[in-house]
Amino acid sequence: MTDSEPNASHSRQTLVVLLSIITIILVGWALKATYVVTMPLTLAFFVTLVLRPLQRRLDGWLPARLRWLSVMACMSMFVAVLGLLGGTVWLSLGMLFEKAPAYIQSGQQLWDQWQALAQRHEVHLEMLARPLQDLSSQALALVTSGVGYLWLLTAMLLLVFFLVLLMLIEAGEWREKIASSLGEARARAIMGTVYAASEQVRRFLVVKTWISALTGVSSGLWLWWLGVDFALLWGIVIFLLNFIPYVGSTIAVVPPTIIALLQFGPWQALSTLVGLIIIQQVLGNFVDPRLAGRTLAIPPIVVLVSIVFWGWVWGLAGALIGVLLTATLVIVLDHIPALRPAAILLSRKPAGSLPAGACD
Repeated sequence: MTDSEPNASHSRQTLVVLLSIITIILVGWALKATYVVTMPLTLAFFVTLVLRPLQRRLDGWLPARLRWLSVMACMSMFVAVLGLLGGTVWLSLGMLFEKAPAYIQSGQQLWDQWQALAQRHEVHLEMLARPLQDLSSQALALVTSGVGYLWLLTAMLLLVFFLVLLMLIEAGEWREKIASSLGEARARAIMGTVYAASEQVRRFLVVKTWISALTGVSSGLWLWWLGVDFALLWGIVIFLLNFIPYVGSTIAVVPPTIIALLQFGPWQALSTLVGLIIIQQVLGNFVDPRLAGRTLAIPPIVVLVSIVFWGWVWGLAGALIGVLLTATLVIVLDHIPALRPAAILLSRKPAGSLPAGACD
């Protein structure tokens, strides 16, 4: 009897692990199959989370009959930001396609120069010609598919717009609905947990947005000072990719460096690359910790797995918000006592450092 109890306990633990893995796979498959609905709904939730404090403040200033103006003000701000980003990207891409022949010619000249220099030193580069041609064709196909992706993104953003509008309109009614359906005491406990988790998610999102914006602005100004084409576009790209820790910041420096190489040559490209790396290192190692304070930190391995998982589920959009989704999941898990050990495993906080109900 004594020997069977450890075996039974071990079997139960194994069963729980297997069921958890199966559940994660099934949830991921379900989200992937319903991404047309679930991805815009998730994006709308995060946007509403950011706009909700502004709506509450405006509601406090406005009389009850005019509180619809707070929703209009929030949606106007949302549309203005989307219009600024989308318009800049669209115009820059149009100019990029116009200058593409000049970049191709410059790239061919650089290749001829490097090939002549290699022959002078008896180094053969012919073996690299075919891979480079394949890489250039793949890059062109990626850009072409990216333009098609922009139309899909536009349709998704339109759906996000209406979802955010409805969420802001009905945000104040959910507490009453929960209270009437579950009872006042249980509703107070649930809303307290939801409020605490949403505040931590909002703080994490705001801090990450400020750091990404600061990185994008600094990088854009550096590229503009160097005279690199489409400095504003690259600043926006760096801003967006900075939401993907480690991986995004590495990818973000490649396009402006290539443009600087084709536009000016190797030395200017090197200056571009070094400057962008310095900006990201300074902001990542000094400014980020000061702004983030005790905000949730996620280990690099969890970051990489979350990028891969959410990228598989929702594509590029999933990769962009994958870390944010994982951070949200960690915060929610930490507010459920039975699941708090999972939150500790997914965060950088050691066991016992996460206070009850707080993952900061």
